[in-house]
Amino acid sequence: MSSGSPAVRAGQKRLSERIELLPGAHVQNKLMATNDRNLALALLGCDDALERSVFDRIAPRKADRVRSELAVIERRHVDPAIVLQAVSRLLDALDSNARADDRSSYWRPRNAADGAR
Repeated sequence: MSSGSPAVRAGQKRLSERIELLPGAHVQNKLMATNDRNLALALLGCDDALERSVFDRIAPRKADRVRSELAVIERRHVDPAIVLQAVSRLLDALDSNARADDRSSYWRPRNAADGAR
């Protein structure tokens, strides 16, 4: 299962739909409150439309930090379950009035060449 797995793609599709349906200020506040790495994990392998939609709603400095995280993450092997967890947390944050969950996802970086251990 790659980060482009059917479950991840379905979660990212729900995320894209939710971002378009919710009020802009609410979405922007939740995205800005989300941990940079978690946001990058949720965007890993997503389509251009979702990436553009997210980056259009966050501050330029945060967008730069998230792009930097994405660049690092894309060179590593990330279990799709971790990506799905990040997408789910972001969906939960968007659906709630509570503060975004800023706990960092557990992700142990390793090279794709290392394989599963």
